[in-house]
Amino acid sequence: MPQFFIPSPNNKNNSFNSSNKLFRLSAITAAVLTAINVNAVKADTVDDKPPSMALPSLEIIGQSPSQLEHIPGSGFVIDKTTLDRQGPLSTKDAMRTVPGVHIVDEDVLGRRYNLGIRGLDPRRSARTQLLEDGAPIQLAPYGDPSNHYIPTNKRIDRIEVLKGSGQIMYGPQTVGGAVNFVSPAIPEEFGGSISATGGNNGYYDTHLRLGGTLDNVGLSLDYIRQESDGIRNGEHQEVDDLALKALIKIDDRQRLMLKGILTHEDAQMGEAGMTSEMYRLNRRTNYLRNDSFEVRRYAGQALYEFDISDTMHFSTNIYGNHMFRESIRQANDSSEMNNCATRGEPISAEVAPTCGNEQRPRTYSVFGIEPKLVFTHDAFGVQSETTLGIRGHFEWADRERYVGNAGPRDTTQGTGLNNHGRNRYQNNSLNTQALSFFGQNRFFIGDFTVTPGIRIEHYVQDNINHIDNRSEEITRTEALPGIGATYNGIDNVTLFAGVHRGFAPARIDDVMDPESGVLRQVNPEMSLNYEAGVRTSPIPGINAELTYFRIDFEDQIVNEILVDDDMWINAGESVHQGVETGFRLDSDQLFGTEYNYYLTTSYTYTDTYFDSDVPSAEIVAGNRLPYAPEHLINANIGVETPWGLDIRFGVQSVSQQFSDKENTVAETADGQHGIIAGYTTYNVSANYKATKDINIYMNGYNLSDKKYVASRIDGIHPGMGFQMMGGVKWSF
Repeated sequence: MPQFFIPSPNNKNNSFNSSNKLFRLSAITAAVLTAINVNAVKADTVDDKPPSMALPSLEIIGQSPSQLEHIPGSGFVIDKTTLDRQGPLSTKDAMRTVPGVHIVDEDVLGRRYNLGIRGLDPRRSARTQLLEDGAPIQLAPYGDPSNHYIPTNKRIDRIEVLKGSGQIMYGPQTVGGAVNFVSPAIPEEFGGSISATGGNNGYYDTHLRLGGTLDNVGLSLDYIRQESDGIRNGEHQEVDDLALKALIKIDDRQRLMLKGILTHEDAQMGEAGMTSEMYRLNRRTNYLRNDSFEVRRYAGQALYEFDISDTMHFSTNIYGNHMFRESIRQANDSSEMNNCATRGEPISAEVAPTCGNEQRPRTYSVFGIEPKLVFTHDAFGVQSETTLGIRGHFEWADRERYVGNAGPRDTTQGTGLNNHGRNRYQNNSLNTQALSFFGQNRFFIGDFTVTPGIRIEHYVQDNINHIDNRSEEITRTEALPGIGATYNGIDNVTLFAGVHRGFAPARIDDVMDPESGVLRQVNPEMSLNYEAGVRTSPIPGINAELTYFRIDFEDQIVNEILVDDDMWINAGESVHQGVETGFRLDSDQLFGTEYNYYLTTSYTYTDTYFDSDVPSAEIVAGNRLPYAPEHLINANIGVETPWGLDIRFGVQSVSQQFSDKENTVAETADGQHGIIAGYTTYNVSANYKATKDINIYMNGYNLSDKKYVASRIDGIHPGMGFQMMGGVKWSF
């Protein structure tokens, strides 16, 4: 039997254990599902249903509100109207309207996406499953699930947020939730739009969209150019994003979607924060004028769908991306900002480029294939819907680090310093082969929908240290069962509850052993997740949701300070529990008003704490987890007029947070420890449909220019200041 083997895109060691039976099994299973599909093509193709170009496999919830009646857990859909109201800046502002979601600002364009759900660490969204049209988009979902790419509002039709037991269908991260960014459908008639936006702080944004369908082939193109200065002085970002999409209707039962995305980002900004003194003197201080960050991402996706019959649907989702990211930095954190002290001169913008520098080129390649079969039946004596699938997923990550010393500026790059050929401190490859089996069955029993499911994650990671010629391999298999139920026996009310096993594989940074330079045996974080809640629309014009949740973590990954600051161990337990609420009121439906006065609110109370003492890591039971605010509030009031004007005013409030596991209160000199005070910001938007084809819009953020600390990771990072922008969109 041939081995299921995919060559690495680089010339480094790319082989895994050839006796791995589960990977061979994946090839057999994929072949069987494909054979089912191929044979089904020959079946009777008579179909009473009207032809459809829909692609439900791109969704995790769906467009229809009735879909939530059977979702085994809390769910939230941000529609196109809400995205337009929140403005062109980034999806992070729309995501703040979702109960349970905490967003930490880092840059104006939202490219450094820091999203945490239900008290999970928001740093680089590493503990949340991020998807675009059902395909994972993080750097390396198993080995390094950090995020440096996010689709912009301009080419997103809606955002789906799924929590609870239903998320086990979309691993590997199955603790906090899954977020799916869904692209717009291709229009049947040729058309498009052009928009241009400008604002203070060097902000501008242009977007071109074209699309249409000829015979059975639909094509669309989106090109976006964004540019902005940063939150701190001297920072600047430029982003080019091109997306091409094709939808081919093979016949009334078969569809093929092809998509390609190219994203380039060039940013003049570093990752080191400020010391407390720097922040006190000027919250926009930036001595890292020569720091730079570069991203080159190329992604492709192919989705084949086949309606085998009225009751059986088969799909195969193939995805892949290649991403190169490189940072050139003068300092890694605020404690290194005084690295000129040995030369007898203080840190300043003039001398910073010659006080030491570091270069971190990293390359990530991801490939996956996911066949899935969905069918309805009554094999168990009740009406049921069964979903079965497998996913073969492969990652190749190469991480290098060069450290220079007062090197000359590389004028060919335009910014930063070039350290290639200097001291190489890191040169590691982390290769991952993962195989997932997932399945669930929805039992429709009267007013109840009961959904048991399971996900099995099996993966092999091979870590190679090319400097010391050391390597280590680990193999893990985890079974992740879950069960959820909904009850719809009360008019306009859905009750739901569920429990499932959560899983979060250890990141590369979590498992690197500083002594050997290769993989340590750090177990993934595991959890038991519980939730119960109610969704209701008691009368037209009012929608509300209330959810209680609890996450019991095992094998919490913490820093072992007695060994090395970069050593990570499994130690202790933690608890995340709380309440999420969401509410919406529309006066036109409730009172029949000509003008629609609307109110939307979301509130989250989160109680997070360590549940065991770990003296070696200075963890005390009862301490709150860092970057987990107790209270999150987002509220918006607005009015929609019958003559095309929509005005919205919003408030966002975040309570105080701790920045470390020791719950340090007083601010340290380097700014990395201490309370992060709570803050409230205000924003506004206005959209006016001047004519059938022309929209004029305006958005404002942090209207009072509130001074606040967003994060203390690597030093103080200030929150985003006042930002105003406006633009026009022409549709044709």
